[in-house]
Amino acid sequence: MSGLMLSVLWLSFAALAVGLGLWLTRPGNHAALLLTGGLLGLFLIPVMKLADVSIAAVRERDWVTLAATLVVVVILLAFTLRDAAGLPQGSALP
Repeated sequence: MSGLMLSVLWLSFAALAVGLGLWLTRPGNHAALLLTGGLLGLFLIPVMKLADVSIAAVRERDWVTLAATLVVVVILLAFTLRDAAGLPQGSALP
């Protein structure tokens, strides 16, 4: 999986570099699409790492590591859903 993460990293870097170059010379939809894709790729890397650790923990039957990883996933998902719902930070979910 680390080879895949490295590929995503380099593709994200390339998309950001080309997108920035396009944005500086000819701002438009193509530049925005490349910049967005590059940022999404960078956001995807930690998610891929969490999946990698979860799979390794299941294979090794390391339930403590799996539980800790799943707690991190739940926290990230809760924050993402809270932000997507437009709730103010610091407010408790009902």
